[in-house]
Amino acid sequence: MQNVVATQVKSCIANVFNKNNVKFTSMEVFITARRITLFVDNINALELKDSNNEVKGPNINAPKSAIEGFLRKYQKNEEDLLVRKVNNEDFYFIKRESCSFNIREFLKNQLEEMLKNFSWLKSMRWGEGKERWVRPIKNILCILNDEIIPVSFAGITASNTTYGHRFLSSGTALTVKAPKDYFELLEKNSVILQMDKRKQFILDQINKFTKEQNLQLEKNDYLLNELTGLIEWPIVLFGEVNQEKSFGLPKEVILSIVNTQQKYLALSNGKRISHFVTVVNVNNGEVVKGHERILEARLADAQFLISQDKKENLDYYVKKLGSILFHASLGSVGEKVKRITALSKYIAIFIPHASLIKVERAAYLAKADLATSIVREFPELQGVMGGYYASYFQEDKEVVEAITEHYKPIGPEQECPKSPSAIAVSIADKVDSLVGLIAAGEKISGSYDQFGLRRMTIGIIRTILENNLHVPIRLMIDKSVSLYSRLLFNKNTASVDKPNRKQISELVFRFCLERFKVILKNRDIRQDVVDSILYKIDINDLLTAEKRTVILDRYLSTPEGEQILSTYKRVSNMMSKARKSDGTTYSASYGKRFLIESEEIALSNCAITACKNIKQAIKNNHFNVALDELAGFAPFINQFMDSIKINCDSDKLRRNRLSLLENVVSIFHLVADFNLIQFKQWINAQAI
Repeated sequence: MQNVVATQVKSCIANVFNKNNVKFTSMEVFITARRITLFVDNINALELKDSNNEVKGPNINAPKSAIEGFLRKYQKNEEDLLVRKVNNEDFYFIKRESCSFNIREFLKNQLEEMLKNFSWLKSMRWGEGKERWVRPIKNILCILNDEIIPVSFAGITASNTTYGHRFLSSGTALTVKAPKDYFELLEKNSVILQMDKRKQFILDQINKFTKEQNLQLEKNDYLLNELTGLIEWPIVLFGEVNQEKSFGLPKEVILSIVNTQQKYLALSNGKRISHFVTVVNVNNGEVVKGHERILEARLADAQFLISQDKKENLDYYVKKLGSILFHASLGSVGEKVKRITALSKYIAIFIPHASLIKVERAAYLAKADLATSIVREFPELQGVMGGYYASYFQEDKEVVEAITEHYKPIGPEQECPKSPSAIAVSIADKVDSLVGLIAAGEKISGSYDQFGLRRMTIGIIRTILENNLHVPIRLMIDKSVSLYSRLLFNKNTASVDKPNRKQISELVFRFCLERFKVILKNRDIRQDVVDSILYKIDINDLLTAEKRTVILDRYLSTPEGEQILSTYKRVSNMMSKARKSDGTTYSASYGKRFLIESEEIALSNCAITACKNIKQAIKNNHFNVALDELAGFAPFINQFMDSIKINCDSDKLRRNRLSLLENVVSIFHLVADFNLIQFKQWINAQAI
């Protein structure tokens, strides 16, 4: 929330300044839990003049009373009137004195407007006023150099006073004589305004303690930022984790209690969590003891929940999944388990060394922990606790790993599953959810993605690519669609209310393809190169497509690649002009009996050989060889273009030669759609 506010304040004022030509050297926003500070340095208003030096008056044919009223308003005489044309009509204008830009009034109006229209995720009213804000406003400070700007909002008018820390300062008003004094004055009264400085203040205290105790901080940047935003003068306290209460608990459970429930940072010796860190406003001897007692109670609760869960095996919990709803339109988690079990086995066929027995068992047990007490209390531990219980009940190691990792990757930086069973279950789980949610009508709008469909899709693609898998994505989507109940789809293809199975498959495939393009673009592969490989509607193997885009991207930067591209563009342009002038399209079939010149005979023979070799190379996944074939083909094409008069007198010869060139274009398209590659931009990019 603080980051959003900082961006909003800076953006709002910067836009207003730019629109009104107000110059400044720097603009910073500082936020604590109790104050928002906008600091603008070197506002330049000295040279700003009102740009509108003439005032428009009435039409020259207006009544005399209107003209006299206009002159009276601006205290001018008739000789001061000027005539100007506006939309072919004559109007009176008068010049007014150039006046200095009133920066104080400007700032007052703009800041009041910003406060009035500020957008909070949550806001409240207080007292008798109608204004809304995230918290009641107690004070406004606004000064330009050493002058007060009387900004007024929520019944409070700005002054040159502020207040220090709520507990650690005296509580008296502090007078700020100039903006440069503000930071130092606050720091003397126990307020660190800069977030980075507060964070470092916390880390310095933690680092000192960990060094003395030979411990290490368990990384949690999100929580560290949250703690930094809550306190104006961080006092760091260290407490001990009761080893008796935490004995036998998985590390992830302890971290979940410490980080998520209690908002503590955790310290460990590498193996076990031994201490916790909290940040407070005030410190006394009882504060740490109070935190330790609360944490002990939480750990004891977790011990109890796990001991209760262990009374039944995982098969027992799988049977309970039928009563847990997955989605209102998609049935229960129990039904989902049946689908991902079938889909996992299908995907396993394309994963080297995958055991169908292990994959089936892992998929069957993957969601069992959702019915356990510990996961109902700590939802973020799903998967982790399933693996823990599977290990406790002596399931196969690969099955345990698959249950633990099947949710991965959750974020762009998290590792993908590596074992065959984990890969199969992970992909199946995500594909099933993606297909079902899209079929159920869940949409993505801008940044709104309630069910994480983008993240899910990127996870599927990353898992396939990073494990070098040739999984047929279209067939996998079709299989997933077939596993859903018929009630979810519409049999009537003419209806627009509900898409049928085929339409859902196409929607999901297109969605995956768009995410795939984003992944390739993020690897600095040109968008037009990506499009040239992915233009085929029957693309099925993402790994092969990825490798081809990388190879083509590199190949086009070589002299051979540039020759291929320039040759293609030469032929393509010729065919475009011919199609346009003749108003017809040309077949790639041509008559050999009409080939009379040696250059066109040579081109025809080379085309037949190149076509055969390129098809074989692509079939064998030797994409570099296919490109080399095109490079060897290019000189024959250029020789033909240089030597043969295509637009000859004989209409039969002309059409046959154009059909031969159409055949040449089709051979290029066996490799990629070079028409989608922007030739000029490519050459410019290489030159740069």
